[in-house]
Amino acid sequence: RGFGRLLPDAEPDVIRGAVRPAGIFAMSGLWWFGLLGLGLPLGVLSVLLIAAKFLVTVSAVWMAYRLTDLVGAFFAGRADETESKFDDLLVPLVRKTLKVFIVAFGLVFIADNLNVDISSLLAGLGLGGLAFALAAQDTVKNLFGSVTVLLDKPFAVGDWVVIAGDVEGTVEEVGFRSTRVRTFYNSLITVPNANLINAAVDNLGARTYRRWKTKLSLTYDTPPEKIEEFCEGVRELVRRHPHTRKDYFHVYANEYGAASLDVLVYVFFQTPDWGEELAARHALFLDILRLARAVGVDFAFPTQTLHVHAAEWEAAPWSDAPDAETAALRDGRSKAEAIMKGKAPPSDGR
Repeated sequence: RGFGRLLPDAEPDVIRGAVRPAGIFAMSGLWWFGLLGLGLPLGVLSVLLIAAKFLVTVSAVWMAYRLTDLVGAFFAGRADETESKFDDLLVPLVRKTLKVFIVAFGLVFIADNLNVDISSLLAGLGLGGLAFALAAQDTVKNLFGSVTVLLDKPFAVGDWVVIAGDVEGTVEEVGFRSTRVRTFYNSLITVPNANLINAAVDNLGARTYRRWKTKLSLTYDTPPEKIEEFCEGVRELVRRHPHTRKDYFHVYANEYGAASLDVLVYVFFQTPDWGEELAARHALFLDILRLARAVGVDFAFPTQTLHVHAAEWEAAPWSDAPDAETAALRDGRSKAEAIMKGKAPPSDGR
């Protein structure tokens, strides 16, 4: 209960995991000192003392191992209260590193308390050091990879990343050997930290702005004035939206589609995560629908129109073709010139 009040955010399993070895440590310590006052035969007492001593040392190492989880939970809660994500990355990495050292020193501590000759053990490790080094190459690479992630900070816990072009998701944990990424279909991918040294990491979570590019398809019978009015209305919606970038956006009639006049909408949302981006996009999307109704433009859908003429077509005499072509070119230039001057195009005098 005391740990629960001290660490309200800690998982109950973490608290129980720290309390259990502490209880075994206290119990074995009482046995150790209690056996001396029982007056047992020397042979039996020696065996029982060795067993009690073994329990004391093992439970002490186990308790230290579990306390790292408890201390880690404490500092993880403090890290969540800060704006920086660096401490969210550092706390689990330090916790796992401490566990490795506790296990290593714990084994030596247990062997020493059991009167095992440590010098011969270390000498044996020295003879097998070369083989161990060859076998531990990947582990050393992963260690340097974790140090690289810690110093270079290509991402933080909670960032949306794409690693090497094929691993995409949210960084859940950076460990001593690997980094865990939770994909958007809720699977968990473990990436060895050694791969992060040379891999390309696209940190989508570090974006200041999130781009949205789409096309609004209008019907071909929409007058040019209505298209201009609609485009300016969309620009004003972007200017007034609380989460859009105001200094860089584009809304223009952009393409003659197969069945529509396409208006390009190219905007950026300033949101911290994908969920808020979707909400901001949703609001702008509905505002554009309301604007289209107010302006009086209709959105197009794929259609095909088939024209059937019953009258027979007769080709113009060959001698009139050059004159007709020249007249058509002249009329096209004059009408375009009138449009550019802001005047109504001249009527066809023929």
